[in-house]
Amino acid sequence: MAEKACRDCNRIVEDESECPVCRNNDLSDSWSGLVVIYDPEDSEIADKIGISTPGRYAVRVK
Repeated sequence: MAEKACRDCNRIVEDESECPVCRNNDLSDSWSGLVVIYDPEDSEIADKIGISTPGRYAVRVK
């Protein structure tokens, strides 16, 4: 299982070559922290970091 994070939206993807959210192919192996967003419409954290799609996101991507 090779988890990578998108450098644009920080979405964590598994075994993919393109981010399903922003369709970017600039993925990084070097990321830290994990935020899981289930309901972005009612989440203060999702609002603060600009997430509008449910999923797993890295806190920091290098």
